[in-house]
Amino acid sequence: FLRLKQYDKALSDASRAVYYLDDCIPAWIIMANSLHGMGRHEEALSHMEDLMTKWGSNNDEIRRAYEKADFEVKKLKRPDFYALFGVSPLASEMELKKAYKIQAKLLHPDRLSGSNYTDEQRKEAETKFKLLGEGLEILCDDFKRQLYDEGYDQEAIRERVAAAQQAAHRQGGGGRHYHHNH
Repeated sequence: FLRLKQYDKALSDASRAVYYLDDCIPAWIIMANSLHGMGRHEEALSHMEDLMTKWGSNNDEIRRAYEKADFEVKKLKRPDFYALFGVSPLASEMELKKAYKIQAKLLHPDRLSGSNYTDEQRKEAETKFKLLGEGLEILCDDFKRQLYDEGYDQEAIRERVAAAQQAAHRQGGGGRHYHHNH
């Protein structure tokens, strides 16, 4: 049923299998994949967290399913920079910068001073304004943008960029590391 994208039927079958045989890992994995197919990523993550607790992270299949569920939930919760900028995911760097300028003017905290705006409106605009800056940094860097487009959130992008920089530093440094004593 999964291959046919009949997620409700696959979920029903897997749920029955788990009901009768609680340690049937393939059924748990099918349940999680069905839930992902239905857009119910948080529910899939909850099931995978339970499995990780019950059978531990020693099982590669469970660990991969948990990591996928965790990734999908983080992807859901990350800001949609393209929507914030009001541009298509295919927008060029020039289009992004133009959209940034427009949105930044609209959301700039100084623009929302005065009695016409509530503290809540100011706080929301300030949050969006900060996100605009983060979005510009990510979307105008090819490597970061690729990671974002693949579904990574800001934290994962920072981690991957740092890892890539460390790898480049190790390769470029000829394997020599110089340490300064303080």
